[in-house]
Amino acid sequence: MLSRRNTRILSLTFAVALLGMAVSPVLLADAIDVPGDLNVGPYVDHVVFKTIGTDAILEMLAGEIDLMTGFVLGSNLPQLEADPDIAVYTALRNGYGHITINCRDYPLNISGFRRAFAYAFDKTRVTVEIMDGFSQEHDSLVPYTCSWCVEDEMPYHYYTAQVDIGNRILDRLGFDIDPVTGWRNAPDGTPFSITIEYAASSPETAGGTAQIGVDALNSLHVNARTRAADFYEYISRLDSHGDYDMIFYAFQFSYDEVDWLAYEFWSEYADEPYQNPCNFANVTYDSWRENLLHSTDYEDVYEAAEQMQLILQENVPRLVVYMNQYFQPYRTDTFTGHVEDAGNYISGQWTLRKIHRIDGVPGGTVTIAAADPETFNVFLYSTTYASAIIRNLWPRLYHAGPDQKPWPDLAEDLVIQKHEDNPNVPVGHTRFIVDIIQNATWTDGTQITTEDVAFTFTYGLESAAYGNPANYPDLQAVYAISPYRLIIEFSTESYWHLSNFAYQIIIPKHIFNDVDGIGYAGWGSWNPVFDPDEPHVTCGPFILTDMQVGEFYELTANPDFHYFPPTPVTDYTAHTNTYTDTGTPFNTALALTSGAVSAAVVILLGSFTVLRGKEP
Repeated sequence: MLSRRNTRILSLTFAVALLGMAVSPVLLADAIDVPGDLNVGPYVDHVVFKTIGTDAILEMLAGEIDLMTGFVLGSNLPQLEADPDIAVYTALRNGYGHITINCRDYPLNISGFRRAFAYAFDKTRVTVEIMDGFSQEHDSLVPYTCSWCVEDEMPYHYYTAQVDIGNRILDRLGFDIDPVTGWRNAPDGTPFSITIEYAASSPETAGGTAQIGVDALNSLHVNARTRAADFYEYISRLDSHGDYDMIFYAFQFSYDEVDWLAYEFWSEYADEPYQNPCNFANVTYDSWRENLLHSTDYEDVYEAAEQMQLILQENVPRLVVYMNQYFQPYRTDTFTGHVEDAGNYISGQWTLRKIHRIDGVPGGTVTIAAADPETFNVFLYSTTYASAIIRNLWPRLYHAGPDQKPWPDLAEDLVIQKHEDNPNVPVGHTRFIVDIIQNATWTDGTQITTEDVAFTFTYGLESAAYGNPANYPDLQAVYAISPYRLIIEFSTESYWHLSNFAYQIIIPKHIFNDVDGIGYAGWGSWNPVFDPDEPHVTCGPFILTDMQVGEFYELTANPDFHYFPPTPVTDYTAHTNTYTDTGTPFNTALALTSGAVSAAVVILLGSFTVLRGKEP
């Protein structure tokens, strides 16, 4: 019998051979080569996100588009390979398709029933019939591309249809088969049926996978059916803990981190809006939460992440059904400088930052096949279509680099202190001292200062009373001590605190304040771009300059962008700062060097999933 690792290699070898291309799948972020001048750009004049339906491949072959935000099927690759001016970026998806299960309602609240379903579900059939061989079976709720994934160490797997095991589990639990209907009744003797919902917009992938789920349930003598539904409607139902049985959709992860395990399946969040859509509750799982969140030792954090993955494997609140390969074609006859990105692939923000004309002529327009974004509200967007535009418009202290590690944007220096470093820091607290760059401005010309950064977190906390799902665990205080230096302090020590704030979109205080601005209550009704009366003051490498819903969205290079060429990249080299808190000076050491986390600072590894996207 082949090992798990060998079957992966065979699967990928098959895929590459079928491509006939000199391209290798990028499996891990460590394989990404990050340019040293990553921030500098953009070098093109315009980026046009062109709304295209099913004709994206034809548009690329015709030279009408240069990039895609979406992906093509493996069956499309020979056609694309025939064009010498088209290359294909291939990567294992940093995410997966899955079936979320309602662990609250009987009999789905019986973990053995969910486990029986997992055994009966045929993931290899999904790989062959739905994904054309361009995927791999996967069980862990942490994607294989993540450094914290323990897939290869799991004691058993649900890769194939193991119907006999599933039926034995249900027999032992008292799910007796009704002699009249032929379907199983619940242990209390009542008949039941299961509905697996999927996005009506994806009848082949989502619908086909849901049908395989129904087939698995039928093989267990469970009455089941599929139901096509509106993607946004059922996501809203999940967010509000509404009624459902099982729902198929997909996750795309943005960072190499797992602190989200402490929230996504935490028992206390089983009825919290926007949290724990599985309604999962498990005392043993919760017992590992403290170690995951508040240990600063890597081994302790890893052990917690491992045990939580194993508990989820046993209890199946969510069944991963595939991890597919992504294929993104792009034209190479006009532009070069594309950046491979483990999170956002070849059409991500770093490609748009670095891409430039092959002939050396400045400027140019890059056209990208896309779909209409659902919103430009930075608190509400959830699809890759909106994200593809928004991440080019708004600033953060740090962006996720192509290797998914922190890369400075507004941040220039960062210092971490605990009580043993500075007696003014309370015992058990973690203090971050952040210096920001001094040449960043909002698109209305207003200087960006630490007042904007501090206000961003205040706004998230204050607007929570009006339904904003912003969440900053253990955040104690955020305050500016000068226009370009601020304090961010947490009431605990944690391996993950950097990621609890580093990737947050920063908003302008003078636009969002609660006196003469959008205000705390207006966070959800703010409808920029689609409502021209709503303010849309941003700060990024591009500015949104024109749009026509259903046709295109034009971004224009922002000449006031703080890394606009030929401005040299700031040299983020380690040095010693002096900062005075209460009149007593002390020495601190810079924790981030050249965009990477210093190995000497043990509490600053990892990233946060505030903006983990949901896709149809």
